[in-house]
Amino acid sequence: MRTEKKVSLLLLLLVCLIMTGCRVRTTGSEARDESILNTPLVSVDLAGSAGLPEETSDYQDEVTDEKNDDFPGDLTKENPDASRKEYDENAPAEIVSGTDRKLHGPGEGSGSAVPDEQAQDSVNRLNDQAEETATQTVAAEQAEKKGVSEDAAEADSAMTYYTVLLQDRMGSLFECQRLNVYWETAEDYLTVFKTSPEHNLILSAGAYDVSSRLLAENLHVDDGWISRKNPGVIVKTVKGNVLGPGVTSDSSARRIYAGLISRENWKQIDAVRNHKVLLLSEELLNAPHLQLAAMLLIARTANPELFEDTDPDQAIEMLAEEATGSPTVGQYYYNGQGGF
Repeated sequence: MRTEKKVSLLLLLLVCLIMTGCRVRTTGSEARDESILNTPLVSVDLAGSAGLPEETSDYQDEVTDEKNDDFPGDLTKENPDASRKEYDENAPAEIVSGTDRKLHGPGEGSGSAVPDEQAQDSVNRLNDQAEETATQTVAAEQAEKKGVSEDAAEADSAMTYYTVLLQDRMGSLFECQRLNVYWETAEDYLTVFKTSPEHNLILSAGAYDVSSRLLAENLHVDDGWISRKNPGVIVKTVKGNVLGPGVTSDSSARRIYAGLISRENWKQIDAVRNHKVLLLSEELLNAPHLQLAAMLLIARTANPELFEDTDPDQAIEMLAEEATGSPTVGQYYYNGQGGF
């Protein structure tokens, strides 16, 4: 009997020990589960702190752009800027190939970029330091011929006179009054880059260039893009045999002008509706005095009310004679009206 009692006590003690061990394990597990539930959630940056490569976020942006692009790679009336790459207006100009060539070669006009130092020399910009249009008085012997008094003032040169005239007239405009210009080269639908001499001419004429944000490889545009930009002035350069020195007939210019304004969707463009479309000879890009004449023509087309007393033909003649010593003969521009 004693042996049986001892065995029973040992079995009871063993059962108690087993039950005690199970309770300890159950309590520890519940405590761990409770600590996990009470742990606060932490936001994770999937492209940064989570350790994923940065390309992940870029890929997500590309996917989003692709979903939002209704017409990828296609320029249309509905979405003319679908695949047109443009500059951030605050981004620096990129260096492009071909910038080491001269301003223009014979018959060219492609709007290729030129280095800043060449652009500074080749493009006659407005003189910020100009103080007075007139710098001296008319000599007594000239007063009678000019029909002015002897104390009247005259400019020291035609370049000075027209430079300061342009600066003064366009400087009177508010920023919101300055028009946007679409410049097309002799090649149809090819516009100009932001470091080109044509671009500088637009700015110097007191206007804005609608293509200033285009990348160098995206200078070919279409009707949809142009109509969406809705320029207030359209300037197209033509070959020297259409307009230029020695040209006395405007028949070729008339045909180009008619084809230009009859393009698809162009009837609704402000420049076409307001008769502010201008053809310029490429010859006007080849010398500083002629570039100044081009600025005057653009400014007068944009704001005719400011230049009612200015004769562009006389300006071209005076500037050419002063620069070369002889008057120029030919027709350098056409605006659909046979003159201003």
